[in-house]
Amino acid sequence: MIIATLRMSVRPEEGDGFVKTVRGMLEPTRVERGCMSFNFYQDIEDEYTFTLVEEWETEAEFHAHIRKDSYKKLLLLMDLLSEPPEIKINTVSQRAGLEYVEDVLLKSK
Repeated sequence: MIIATLRMSVRPEEGDGFVKTVRGMLEPTRVERGCMSFNFYQDIEDEYTFTLVEEWETEAEFHAHIRKDSYKKLLLLMDLLSEPPEIKINTVSQRAGLEYVEDVLLKSK
């Protein structure tokens, strides 16, 4: 699984257009093959900072997504930022939920 996180700070005068463009990308991306989630968040402490979190089943599907015109459109939005974006791409080999936390708590007794 691939988890990609893109944190972006937008120039205030570009905020509305930026948000509108990214919102328009959400649903089409969510139905792409291999997309597990594609979510867009606004920072509660800075209204012009946003985070896009993507989860993909395989690296090949993530690569296919990056090659699409819609991703190139996202890259063009980087011109609207007030500073370089922070990009993190993680490969995840295992995933767990609440059962993991419960197991750790039980083992500590």
